[in-house]
Amino acid sequence: MSGPVTVPAEAAVPPSCGPSPAVTPFLDDVRQPPVAAPDGQDHYTLTAGVHHTHRFSSAWGPTKTLAYSTANAAMDYLGPTIVTRKDRPIKVRVVNALPAAGTAVFPFDQPRDENTITTHRHGGLQPADSDGVPVPNGAEVPPGGSQTQEYPNHQAAATVWYHDHADAHDSYHVYEGLAGLAPHTDELEPSFGLPQGDFAKAYVLQDKSFNADHSLCYTHADPEFFGDLPVINGTIAPKQAVQPRRYTFTLVNGSDSRFYHLSLQPADGSRAAAAPAMTVVGNDVGYLRHPAPVGDLLISPGERYKVVVDFTGHEGQRWVLANDAAAPYPGPNTAALIPRLMRFDVARAVTSPDRSRVPGTIVETNNDESLTGQLAKARLRTVQAAESTPGVAQLGDANRLLNYFDAATETPQLGSTEVWAMRNRTPDAHPFHEHLAELRLIGRWPVGQWDADGKPVPGTVGAFEPAKAYESGPKDTFVAPPDHITAWVGTYTIPGTSVWHCHILSHEDGASTGGAIEMMRPLVIGSAPQLRLPLVLSQARLDRLVRKP
Repeated sequence: MSGPVTVPAEAAVPPSCGPSPAVTPFLDDVRQPPVAAPDGQDHYTLTAGVHHTHRFSSAWGPTKTLAYSTANAAMDYLGPTIVTRKDRPIKVRVVNALPAAGTAVFPFDQPRDENTITTHRHGGLQPADSDGVPVPNGAEVPPGGSQTQEYPNHQAAATVWYHDHADAHDSYHVYEGLAGLAPHTDELEPSFGLPQGDFAKAYVLQDKSFNADHSLCYTHADPEFFGDLPVINGTIAPKQAVQPRRYTFTLVNGSDSRFYHLSLQPADGSRAAAAPAMTVVGNDVGYLRHPAPVGDLLISPGERYKVVVDFTGHEGQRWVLANDAAAPYPGPNTAALIPRLMRFDVARAVTSPDRSRVPGTIVETNNDESLTGQLAKARLRTVQAAESTPGVAQLGDANRLLNYFDAATETPQLGSTEVWAMRNRTPDAHPFHEHLAELRLIGRWPVGQWDADGKPVPGTVGAFEPAKAYESGPKDTFVAPPDHITAWVGTYTIPGTSVWHCHILSHEDGASTGGAIEMMRPLVIGSAPQLRLPLVLSQARLDRLVRKP
């Protein structure tokens, strides 16, 4: 699989999008998706369909989109929020109401117009057959069909979301609207004292491009996709009214390829005022043991962060959620920049006292084990990302590059703990996501030179860089910078076959090659002991293993 890639004819793509029509930023209020109600005892029916009523701006007419809906929440973009609670299982029947196979829904639609779907609850610890695994390792739902997934919800509070995961299709489907929020809570979360209720908001961050008639434009010609307008919860560059008090903001990067390096900046462009304080309290699948104050925050596709922002003392001010990340990340920049995502308008007074707090320590059931303890029982698995053909990234094990349809090489033993060391030899940063596991970032090593076999040249591996404080909690998606080895660790508690992949959706789908080369691999958790993998034992030994593979 390491030779040049031949791109099939069906991979032909339209020219790049843009520029989009002009639109006034901060015109519309941001919307919060409605909460789905069950249609039976702990049962939901989620229907994916085509809609023609969504307005990305109130100044524009309606346009075609996809959305998930439930009986109580008819949506025309994204889906309703499905709230789950620890140890209360639910069933979700996903119905595919897309047009028949062979019917093109959008001019830029997915290869072969199969219109199949499978819904992945990203961050959920559900059985493998309810994980939304793409073919050939899972079942997809044809138009007119349905699939019932069972979620046992035996996990700590987590920032879960759901989105389509059909093979070679999901980059299109997520862009068109098939994604939604699925926050998971437990009995401990209310006691943390964080802002709740009306003072907790969730934002799905996306970037989009539009044609002159305000219809969606999408392409893999670049080969990643970068839109030129920010869309938050389905609205272009919206505004949010807030009071001068603390808020909990849940941030979900639902973009195709764009990283965001976020900060709060004065809306008038001045530099005099100190920004509202921001504290990261939660990562993808849980809370940080020790909340981390930040002045800025990097969030990659698929990542989620829970952040407390304190607007106290900022009465009557306006603040913009700003972004200065290059596209692609970390550069050189070749796409349109999106410097301002949304605006926060701070009122002059609170309507009630703010009794919320940010605790110095958050004790949860999945953030109490030390890295030392995890490393002591772990074995080391090495994986890689590289380009055998320029511009076409692939994944592989320690020895070779592979495609999604090749036999599984990542086969952890059920109940085992593994450290994964990702050697990223591509020019881009990639967000790597493992299904069905709660993991934790260890850190990164810069690499000065790779040998002909894709291994780091001894003596060129730089000093270990531990995980930043804000990314030290339970996670499932990890930023792997170029020319670095990025390591994470976790225990595998769910048997079966799922996947691991880059969460740049264009890469995951292999969109630039028509699915010939996808940055996705099978993940098979079974009974075979992985004795060929070296024991880690300690941070010092891990450092030696990484430096001298």
